[in-house]
Amino acid sequence: MVLFLFGCQMGQSTDVESVSVSQPEGERSGFSDQVESSDWPSDFPAEQDLGLIFDTDDVAIVEAETLTPYGDSFLPYRWVTAVSRGYENTDVGDALDIENHYSEWRLVSMRIVPCAPLGVATSQDPDSFCWPMVRLVWQPVIQDLRLSWGITVDYADDRAIHALYPVQPRDSDGYMYTSQYREELAGYLKQGGLAKDISEAFYQEFSKERDATARWLLDQTFALRDPGLKTGSWSTLDLRSEWSSADEVADKFQNRLISFLGEVAHPDQLTELTSFSLPEGREPAHLDSWVFVAFEGIRGNIYPVDLQVFDVETGKELINMGPTQTVSMVTEDPVVQAAIDEGNSQLAAQVIANTDDLSTKTEAIADPEQFLVPNTSCASCHKLNDTRFDFHNFSFLEDRNITISPRVEKDISFDRNWVSQFLD
Repeated sequence: MVLFLFGCQMGQSTDVESVSVSQPEGERSGFSDQVESSDWPSDFPAEQDLGLIFDTDDVAIVEAETLTPYGDSFLPYRWVTAVSRGYENTDVGDALDIENHYSEWRLVSMRIVPCAPLGVATSQDPDSFCWPMVRLVWQPVIQDLRLSWGITVDYADDRAIHALYPVQPRDSDGYMYTSQYREELAGYLKQGGLAKDISEAFYQEFSKERDATARWLLDQTFALRDPGLKTGSWSTLDLRSEWSSADEVADKFQNRLISFLGEVAHPDQLTELTSFSLPEGREPAHLDSWVFVAFEGIRGNIYPVDLQVFDVETGKELINMGPTQTVSMVTEDPVVQAAIDEGNSQLAAQVIANTDDLSTKTEAIADPEQFLVPNTSCASCHKLNDTRFDFHNFSFLEDRNITISPRVEKDISFDRNWVSQFLD
């Protein structure tokens, strides 16, 4: 089947691009065949369905080296090595190699995103042109670490890896198949393409594929729930209820989760990976330096990519920072600051570059209806926490409780509303 991506504007023909879609292939995919969207209870999806948090005690729910059903590690050693190399010429240097072992990396949280925006601007209809995604947060956690002020039982290092997995298309019966709709549309939007120029025929086919895939993902998400827990058990954004329950409940949940991740988060399915880290020393407030790096995933391997910020309205690139971004609690990367000093006023409006910006821009940047992720810098999004030396959005710092950024809270609220508006 071939469909035109673009329509016509003002009576003039545009360049024609096409998308080829293969027929469903293979067997029905999904670790649960019993759940259908018509069976969703009124409290689904709740906060804990879309934002799953796991504690840092001596049992990891999923370790880096935990094997997928297909034989690879969920967080391959080659990825951690590549991330460490990405920091070589930065303030972080070889801190990941010195302070952490591969075996210390564990899954600390994850997001189920029913429909993540494919575009880079709020004008590109992000509610419609979006795609289901799973996001995993990995962090090294050290047991019984001796520090200058004593021994801490579970120490969460000040670094993390975020891995993003768009869900493979599924048809209405749950069969996985190959399609180029998402990739073609994402590429068009990233180049500044306008939503209004996309043909109705293309959108109708894309939206059918999007909704079927989102329903499949949510059916599998609902199947993670333990039927023995009462209604309302998942309504507070906190540690996942099953993982905090009795051993039998926790063990069954762990098995369901690993099967779920085997369907949606195999290394070959990764498209994006980002990381941030503090330099060696384990003193966030004193060191006051954080570095961000990014990678793209191609067939199970990761490769460095540049960090960019796009205009919130037009999608035009405002700055390319290169492969790294280095910031302090209240300052931006020197490359970003130089661009602002040279008169890039739109960039200045979209990043947190000084103390005043923290009070004037935090609310807007935390709002997914005002800012998409590509519309600000990595550091700006990570500065929204009340504790200024805690750059975690959905993970742990030292021996403190989980850090949940206001952006995460609003994203989850937005996602729940999207399900009720688009899928009910």
